[in-house]
Amino acid sequence: MTAIIKTEFQKMKRYHILLIALIGMFCSPLLQLFSQFAMNDALKDPYYDLAALLESTIWGNAQIFLPVMITLTGGYLINREYTDDTLKNILTVPVSFHRFLWGKLLTSGILAVGFGIYSFFAAIIVGFFAGLPKAGFSVLTGYFFQMAGLSVCIYIVVLPLLVIDSRKKGRFMGGAVAAFLVGYACLFFKTGILRSVYPVSAALTVVGFDMAEYTGTASQGNRVLAVLVLGIILLVSVILVCCCTVPQEDRGQKKTRGRKKSIR
Repeated sequence: MTAIIKTEFQKMKRYHILLIALIGMFCSPLLQLFSQFAMNDALKDPYYDLAALLESTIWGNAQIFLPVMITLTGGYLINREYTDDTLKNILTVPVSFHRFLWGKLLTSGILAVGFGIYSFFAAIIVGFFAGLPKAGFSVLTGYFFQMAGLSVCIYIVVLPLLVIDSRKKGRFMGGAVAAFLVGYACLFFKTGILRSVYPVSAALTVVGFDMAEYTGTASQGNRVLAVLVLGIILLVSVILVCCCTVPQEDRGQKKTRGRKKSIR
């Protein structure tokens, strides 16, 4: 499995999707900063500092950027094997489709954590050039672990979409749209048990993020229930991978090659 993941990162050097994802994640703190500056003076936070920028970046990451970028990048890595017509070659060597898919999914998980860490430093850079008041080391450390933890949780949330996207060529674009809708819909699941069971708000609950300022509610989520929800999603994803078979078109190509060999 380590060799597969290493190979995926080597192949990634030829793809532009990673650069697109990094630009997209950098837009998260920029968008939060511009939103603050674009507000009326009466609505602006007079104490808006680096800590506030990091907090709003976490919200933006959970709602839009992480779900979309993880699904887009992970789906693209899988889809390239279809567009480059290399999947049928991979399956002829001693690599099962399950092993191939796990390698892609684990690579996407590593990238997801990288996106979260990258977003943290991107927010610090944006805050520095914007001249925002600094935050203490302990505060920064807390936000660092929140961003890294959130990236893992959001990866679990979109993992079923990645598995579904792997079944057909070009499906990952629809998966990215679905991930956007899943992230945006967390605005409507903000009170009571709904906050704890909806996947995106559950992810925010697990990392201890206070949604009150962004959803207009003081309702606190149940962390135990949120962890249970993410655990169920992870279990469903594992079951989906285990139930996956070779895509029909590639299975047909393997049978065709087999018949040609027998004729010869």
